[in-house]
Amino acid sequence: MTAMMPQLVDWRKITVRLHPRPGTPSFQESHVGGPMLRMPGRAWPSCDEHPAEINGSLIPRPMVSVAQLYKQQFPEIPYPVDSDLLQIFWCPNDHFIEYTESSFEGPAVKIVWGDSSMGLGGYHSTAADIVDPLIDSYLVRPCGITPERVVEFPDVDELPADVRSMLEILDQREGLRYQYALSVARGWKVGGWASWHSTDLLDLSCPDCDGPVTLLLKVDSNEWDSGSRRWRPVEDRDLEDEELQVAYAPTRVEVARAGELRIFCCRSNVHHRVVLDTQ
Repeated sequence: MTAMMPQLVDWRKITVRLHPRPGTPSFQESHVGGPMLRMPGRAWPSCDEHPAEINGSLIPRPMVSVAQLYKQQFPEIPYPVDSDLLQIFWCPNDHFIEYTESSFEGPAVKIVWGDSSMGLGGYHSTAADIVDPLIDSYLVRPCGITPERVVEFPDVDELPADVRSMLEILDQREGLRYQYALSVARGWKVGGWASWHSTDLLDLSCPDCDGPVTLLLKVDSNEWDSGSRRWRPVEDRDLEDEELQVAYAPTRVEVARAGELRIFCCRSNVHHRVVLDTQ
């Protein structure tokens, strides 16, 4: 891309595709879904808005484990001082959140930073065993991950008008399909660019300080576009039937009508509230 469009050189970003695959990950490793490392003084996060009934009593609903990422594997994540572990949870029910420039409907997210050297062993949520209310497509199937770093280019809405115009000409001349095949990577990923294919570009900002935010994690319903082989891993291109479906939708998560959910964090203080968006 940069050989044909030198104007894109300064727009390159590295993103880390996670490539989740169903398995039995350990709390001692990075993974999607599954057990989390227990930190001293911290209970499993819960949601007061959607209580659960256990033995005739209502309790705050345990959240669902979404991802656990260690700094050793993901130095790109902006871990705070004295932290080397990021844990992400969400409530398996829809929440409605209003931001300054946008609104969100989907699972409410809780992020936890920690020092893994203080870990007390693994623990699990019981959310999947609790009666309704609960949205099955928000239950994350435990998966191991195989991180892969790739170069990304931004959504066309992020680019200056003159660069967009040149890309349109290049697309027509070369048949590149920049927006869908050569810009933002599909699938679960850490960092990189965000796609704005549903809403056009939104001016997101931190709800606590109004400062800029950066993409922390993208949760995708599918690992590649079913109409294109562009982001389909080479290792998966000969798969068929059930094996292909598992590779295509390994976590069984479906957000935003088979879309994607993005978690943005404040660039100046990762302890501020996250911003959530779906496309």
